Amino acid sequence: MTLIAFFLVLASAILHAGWNILSKRSNPSAAFYLLSSSTAAVVCLCCAGGFRIDFTLLPLKFSLLLTVSILFEALYLIGLAHAYRSCDISIAYPMGRAMPVLLVAAVTLLLGLGTTPGKIALTGMGILFLGCLLLPQKQFRDLRPSVYCNQAIVFILLIAAGTTGYTVCDSVAMEILHSYAGRTDWQLTFSYLFCIESGIVLALSGFVLLHPAERKEFKRLFLRTPAPMFTGIASTTAYALILAAMQFVTSVTYIQAFRQLSLPIGVFAGVFLLHERCPLPKIVGTALIVAGLFLVAFG
Repeated sequence: MTLIAFFLVLASAILHAGWNILSKRSNPSAAFYLLSSSTAAVVCLCCAGGFRIDFTLLPLKFSLLLTVSILFEALYLIGLAHAYRSCDISIAYPMGRAMPVLLVAAVTLLLGLGTTPGKIALTGMGILFLGCLLLPQKQFRDLRPSVYCNQAIVFILLIAAGTTGYTVCDSVAMEILHSYAGRTDWQLTFSYLFCIESGIVLALSGFVLLHPAERKEFKRLFLRTPAPMFTGIASTTAYALILAAMQFVTSVTYIQAFRQLSLPIGVFAGVFLLHERCPLPKIVGTALIVAGLFLVAFG
């Protein structure tokens, strides 16, 4: 992994944690992410230099995967908004980022989309799961099932389910897109992301229209605060930096591993910027999650 790739991934990790911190401080809602996705859609279209996907050349399967991915993305953002309203970001962020690693592995194996993880990767998943169990604990002696029976955990599971769904759908959809296009490039990738972000805008618009509180929140936010716009720009830029970093490594495994730098950054930012509590189980849980993710990436 070159020094250029390292700094690109580091910048991406900081941006990813940063837009999540900004979301948390803004007391996010579906309306907040509706505005954020609208900004991201514009950014993606500009990066693509215009729309570059010809749907007439693609099978129906691609459109179905794209639609399902959008629904999972909307589910993820709704879960994210409620999780950040229900608990500390130093709990919701690492758990929401780590749990999909376990779920994606399970889903891809069940659907026959991947190979069986090796012993090192399986060990990493076990360590990661232990870290997720420890993260919400205030004290080690309080480890009991009742700690996980709360609203925040439900929303974190919603985040994990949404992330798992769109990750699996996107991976298959991008394979189809590149296969039919006969090439892989930035323009196709950002055209696909434009489809995703535009679809999220439509899905969240429906959700906001159906909920009076969300409609009120949309009116409060629209053209009155730059936070949603910054969130959309930061999220898109973070992904663009990952794409750029892939040009400077011999294996994307390194990218997958070092992207997890955002986890401790998110936890530390929650503790030091938002003044969230940091008991020992949270520190140990975060360390175990990062270690587990590295083992999964290199295993």
